[in-house]
Amino acid sequence: MITKFNAALKGIELVPCTLLLIALPVFAQSANLQATLESSQPDTEVIKQLETARQNDWDAALDPSVSPARRGTFLNQMNKADLALKELKHGFSVSPTEIADALWQPPKHITPEQRDQLIAQLEQARQQDDKNEQQMLNQLAWTGSAAPANTVIFDQRKQQIDTLIEDLRIDAPVHWSAIKQALVVPPAP
Repeated sequence: MITKFNAALKGIELVPCTLLLIALPVFAQSANLQATLESSQPDTEVIKQLETARQNDWDAALDPSVSPARRGTFLNQMNKADLALKELKHGFSVSPTEIADALWQPPKHITPEQRDQLIAQLEQARQQDDKNEQQMLNQLAWTGSAAPANTVIFDQRKQQIDTLIEDLRIDAPVHWSAIKQALVVPPAP
């Protein structure tokens, strides 16, 4: 089930994470989605899944126990589902990655244990970024390239991850979309 979802993310390395376990029902939907797409059945099943995801995100955003940051994440996810729905209904193609992203539903709350696991996963992502940056710098050094090393993306990701880790440690509200984005480690250039 998860391998089918990962197949949709070709070229992107994911840090092993509990975020996947937290959102497991959505990945089950993603596996069903992949099977639907592969079987060349009409988009009606995908449209139903997107409509359900959009409604669930809206309901979660209206929940008074959800923090404003989480509410923003749910509204963002609702908009992704809505856009994918409109594109499909008007005959445009939507990639499996976009559909899987639109179907992903963040949890409303996390336990302290899940928070610690997310911090550990973010630290792993940062270490992988450091490794990729070192690989790039070593490759430039050994090839004798006169081109300057572009480390901006690594610097930005380090700052983003450090900010997320700090916010999680002090129990500040954090957008799930920011966590999800930070856990995706771009391949070494």
